[in-house]
Amino acid sequence: MKKHVLAAAVLVVALGATACSGGNNSTLDTSAPTTQGTTQAPTTTASVETTQEEDDYVEEDYVTGIITNIQDQILTVKDNQDNSEKKYDISSAEISQEYPFSKGDTVEITFASDNTKDPVPAIGVDVMESIIGLNTDPSVSGTVTEATDTTLTMKTDEGETCTVSIANAYIVAKDGITLDKQATITYIGDLDDNAMAVKVVMEDSYGSAEAERSAFIGKVIQNTDNNLVLESADSDFYTFVSDDLDFSPYQIGDTVQIFYNGTITSKEITALEVSKK
Repeated sequence: MKKHVLAAAVLVVALGATACSGGNNSTLDTSAPTTQGTTQAPTTTASVETTQEEDDYVEEDYVTGIITNIQDQILTVKDNQDNSEKKYDISSAEISQEYPFSKGDTVEITFASDNTKDPVPAIGVDVMESIIGLNTDPSVSGTVTEATDTTLTMKTDEGETCTVSIANAYIVAKDGITLDKQATITYIGDLDDNAMAVKVVMEDSYGSAEAERSAFIGKVIQNTDNNLVLESADSDFYTFVSDDLDFSPYQIGDTVQIFYNGTITSKEITALEVSKK
């Protein structure tokens, strides 16, 4: 009996030792990842990101004025507020424009307010009024899909379809207006509402000297010493002026073609050359 009691006691001691050993190992295993996790510092990463954003922030200022000189990537601008002139480097600027820069353009230039450089590095340039734009009629390019003696229908490069009147248009084309060929139309009015073409250039004449000229064909309704008033097929009137041309040979009712400078929408259009059609 004593032997059995002794054996049982030994067994209990052995089991107790095993349980204690297992408990210690379990504590070490779970503590190791906890210790490792506490070494990470997510707040440090957030701090670095915040610092980077602060470093990237630039306080901006702007000036609105007139371009008085253009030299490579440097614009000289006369401030509309105080008439002072300053040079701006636009080589890295974000530029918003429809036509090339020209002297006389009105621009808004954005730059860093704490800048001390000369010329000032521009962040952005927005052309608010273009001299070229003021003297240029709008144009659209696309593929000719239909044409008559008085109208032309085109699918534009943007995928839209438009029909314009060509009764008064100056046509520049070696083989005439040809279907399924590329063309560029200079027009006035709204393309969605019976715009009038003043010039049609087919792709076979792109880059030619004739394509660079502007002309209008219309019927003479008034003739004085230095101006000639023409009527379009839509009964609109256009006044052409010149101190050098002789308008006397052209009688009321004649159809003439006038080459001109500027835009056909000007109140008085500068005539360069005139001939009967």
